[in-house]
Amino acid sequence: MSEPVLHKYFDFGERALANLTLESGERVLLTIVPAGFAVHRLHLFGMIPGGCVFGANDVASRQMTSVLAREALQLPPLPRAKGKHQNEAPDRPDTERPLSLFTRLALTARDADDLVRLFERTRNTVG
Repeated sequence: MSEPVLHKYFDFGERALANLTLESGERVLLTIVPAGFAVHRLHLFGMIPGGCVFGANDVASRQMTSVLAREALQLPPLPRAKGKHQNEAPDRPDTERPLSLFTRLALTARDADDLVRLFERTRNTVG
C-alpha cells in the first residue's frame, strides 16, 4: 500500500473533476456536473474511464456536501495536485467547495470499495 495521490484537480464551479490514486493503487475520477456527482474507476494509468462505482443526483450531492462540511475538521487537508491544479470556482471564504470535500474524503479511502462505503455512509447521513 502506498500514499494516496491527487493527480489532477479542476474546479470550475458547476463542473469539476479530481483524478486520484487511492492507497491501494486504484485510480478513480470524481466528477461534479449540474445533474450530480459520480465516481468512476480509471484504467491504463488513469487514461481510460471505466464503470461508475458511485453516483448521486444533485439533491443527494448537496446533502452530502452539508454532511461533509460538518465533519471537515476530521478530514485531511486538500493537497496540491501533482499535475494540473485549477480552482476557478467563485471564492466564498465561509464555505468549502463540494469537490474539495469529496476529494478530501476520497483520499482517506483504502480502496474503491472503501470509497463507495464512505460515500454511501455520507449520502445516508441526515444533513
